Amino acid sequence: MAVVAQDDLAGVKVAIYNGAGVMISSRIALTRMFEWMNASVEEVNATQILDDCLDGYDILVIPGGSETTCASELQYITGVEKIKDFVAEGGSFFGICGGATFGATYAYFLDGSLRPVSEPGSLIHMTTMNVNQASTGPDLSDCPANISTMYYGSQYFSPSEDADVHVIASYEYNGEAGMVALEYENGTVFLSSPHPEYEENGDRDDTSFADYLDDPDSEWDLLFRVSKWLIEASYVEPSSTPTPTGTSNNLDLPLIVGATTGGVLVVLTVAFLYRRMH
Repeated sequence: MAVVAQDDLAGVKVAIYNGAGVMISSRIALTRMFEWMNASVEEVNATQILDDCLDGYDILVIPGGSETTCASELQYITGVEKIKDFVAEGGSFFGICGGATFGATYAYFLDGSLRPVSEPGSLIHMTTMNVNQASTGPDLSDCPANISTMYYGSQYFSPSEDADVHVIASYEYNGEAGMVALEYENGTVFLSSPHPEYEENGDRDDTSFADYLDDPDSEWDLLFRVSKWLIEASYVEPSSTPTPTGTSNNLDLPLIVGATTGGVLVVLTVAFLYRRMH
């Protein structure tokens, strides 16, 4: 796993899925967003995923679009299982709209279901969401209490009663979760039914899609908090590497870059051995 800096995703390798089922504008906006986070971003297609390219990445992003077409391109069970294995082994999945539906209903990352919001208004409009500032997953404590983001026939997540899910943001309209994050075996998952990747009142997303909508605020900082957590909460436990005597195997050990004492250097070595490296 990549080590995340405090203020960006330098060193994190992001794979953005590009296929016939993907909205071009969503793919472009997500690419620009992760570049803004200072991550290394590359596009991957179904053939590459089927050939096990995900081993070289930290986060797989599936943009908005047709989840059915994506699943078909990935040969349903074969490609979906490779994505599930990637996450189970310590990778992260980031799905928007159709990509979130794919993650919930084809990869079964969510223990629960998706339901239509039925919010009044046109198919595409701005919707207000309440941010879960008390999240026990990503640290959202100093994020705005409310955000306005693009709704595109969106849905809400209905986790099962015993599902361990971090609600990121809920629709003000009905109080239901529209963005969630969760742990899946050794990896992590973020699912957003609405489209926070678009900058409707700006051009840094490099797309004019839905620019006629009015949204003076950006949701990119919120998505950075989520992406940072995706990396930090993912890990792989080695199967045979012994823990040196007198050191801790706590995966949450801080990485103290300037430390010089011998004991601390041993701790640093153990921490890096336990992290997913690409």
